[in-house]
Amino acid sequence: MTIHTRTPITVLDEKSAHFEQLLSDRSHEGNPLMMEYRLLYDEYCTLKHREVLIEKEKKSLKTLLGEMDRSLVLATRIDPMTGLANRRDIMEKMERELSRSERHQRTFAVMLVDLDNFKQLNEKYGFNDGDDVLVEVARVLRGCVRNEDVCARWGGEEFLFLLTETNIDGALTLASKILESISMTEFKANRPGIRITASIGLCEHQVGETIHDCVSRADKALRQAKEEGKNRFAVAV
Repeated sequence: MTIHTRTPITVLDEKSAHFEQLLSDRSHEGNPLMMEYRLLYDEYCTLKHREVLIEKEKKSLKTLLGEMDRSLVLATRIDPMTGLANRRDIMEKMERELSRSERHQRTFAVMLVDLDNFKQLNEKYGFNDGDDVLVEVARVLRGCVRNEDVCARWGGEEFLFLLTETNIDGALTLASKILESISMTEFKANRPGIRITASIGLCEHQVGETIHDCVSRADKALRQAKEEGKNRFAVAV
């Protein structure tokens, strides 16, 4: 059998209106019992005030915990240097896009962008300047894509794009835009003259192909673009 207990504060809540009515009646002034009522009611008001403060604090802490939880989730999916999606995030999004494309018979494209001669840039200007260039490149790349596309830092100076509902012709248009945007940008405003180029490998997802196979084909096309002279794109066959 369950026994329901009633705490003093609960009882006081139920009788607070009665207390207020009694205390407002001045005819009971000097009555010892009324003095005990007043002390009890003052204690009740103090407890009630504390209860309100505790509830506010609980709500504040709950909100703070929610924000921290969202920040933690975001931190596991964002590259801390560039602010782009990281490898984990884009892999999960590509898997979801694969399922969606199979369900609706729609295609998508994958594109790998690698900065040319970046090792030499680091050796010439130092790693700090190299990192600054990566941050600026990320800004340029972010400005080239649609909101529904995903641009991620794949590793080092390499970036991976997921182009949703995009065929190879649409991917080629974006590749040309990226090559031009990077080559026309003078990076590091406090050290004028740093210019770089990029090479791109791209492919359109084929029916029955895994995400790993699709990225591998894009990577093979990227190596082809490098071998053919850099600052260009190549399409996976």
